[in-house]
Amino acid sequence: MSGKRNFLHHLHPPQVCRRTLEPLATLGLGIACLTCMAVLLVTGATLFLYYVPAPEHAYERILHISTTLHYGDLIRNLHFVAANALIILIFTHLARVFWTAAYKGRYLNWCYGLVLLGLVLFGNFTGYLLPWDQRAYWAIKVGASLAEYFPGIGAGLKRFLLGGTDIGPETLLRSFAFHAGFVPLLLVVFTSLHLWRIRKDGGLAAPPEAHKIRLPAAPWLYRAEGAAALLTLGTLLVLALFIDAPLDERADPSHPPNPAKAPWYFVGFQEMVGYSAFIGGVLAPTLLLVFFLAAPLIDRSRSHGGVWFSRDRLWLNLGFLVVLAGQIVFIVIGQWLRGKNWELVWPF
Repeated sequence: MSGKRNFLHHLHPPQVCRRTLEPLATLGLGIACLTCMAVLLVTGATLFLYYVPAPEHAYERILHISTTLHYGDLIRNLHFVAANALIILIFTHLARVFWTAAYKGRYLNWCYGLVLLGLVLFGNFTGYLLPWDQRAYWAIKVGASLAEYFPGIGAGLKRFLLGGTDIGPETLLRSFAFHAGFVPLLLVVFTSLHLWRIRKDGGLAAPPEAHKIRLPAAPWLYRAEGAAALLTLGTLLVLALFIDAPLDERADPSHPPNPAKAPWYFVGFQEMVGYSAFIGGVLAPTLLLVFFLAAPLIDRSRSHGGVWFSRDRLWLNLGFLVVLAGQIVFIVIGQWLRGKNWELVWPF
């Protein structure tokens, strides 16, 4: 118990601003993301024991996990729900940090956050193929094809993702190695760096006047973080009881579905590629990356970090809102309003 307490003391400053404990200050999104990661590591380690990364066995092993193992279906559902929730939560966390300008004076930690976002997306992408069913096979085929649009490195990047020129045993083995080995390790490393920088920066960003009212981290911060973690865990468990991790028919490379869609978090780019390969496959991803990296550097507003929607940051906040809303609109169109031959359909 003493060791655990000392560990928590190292993670947190002795005292914290009272304002940062208010639910609306952070929305508990960082703790929610950490809880999802913990759930993914635990459930992923369990699934790891029964999975075989080979095309002739992968689909049957997923069926075995889902239908034969005690609580195997629940564990797989929980892994699926936590993975998708983490994508939504980490984007929401990014939006919270941006709209409160919490990156001010913390550019390195902002970059750590962007690396974590990339790792979460890559971890989901590499895990998508593992069931080796029709949905996963063709989604990864489309997703890897999107990478081909990057000038200069596109063809090499696609070969790197697939382990060759097309999806095969090497792709499955490579996806499993990334998903179960490299990505979790890098997530732990960069999450540790992210938390360490928060600790070094004196806790969460807050305006100077908020630092006048401080409370000891124990027990107030621990209770707030525990409540956010329990709420997230409870929500994930309830969702896992009602949402089944998808599993279609076994992958058949000779029968593509119509339409074949990328994983939902990349289908917005697929939709843009439908209008223009250059805009959707090259220009939009490049501009998004430049915007996220450069926004803290070009922010010359005088307001302090930790304040929601400061008026002197109106144009930057609007720019982020346009970027976010645009991606959501393209995802909705690509995911629910596209039918056969990528034609627009009404879903109701």
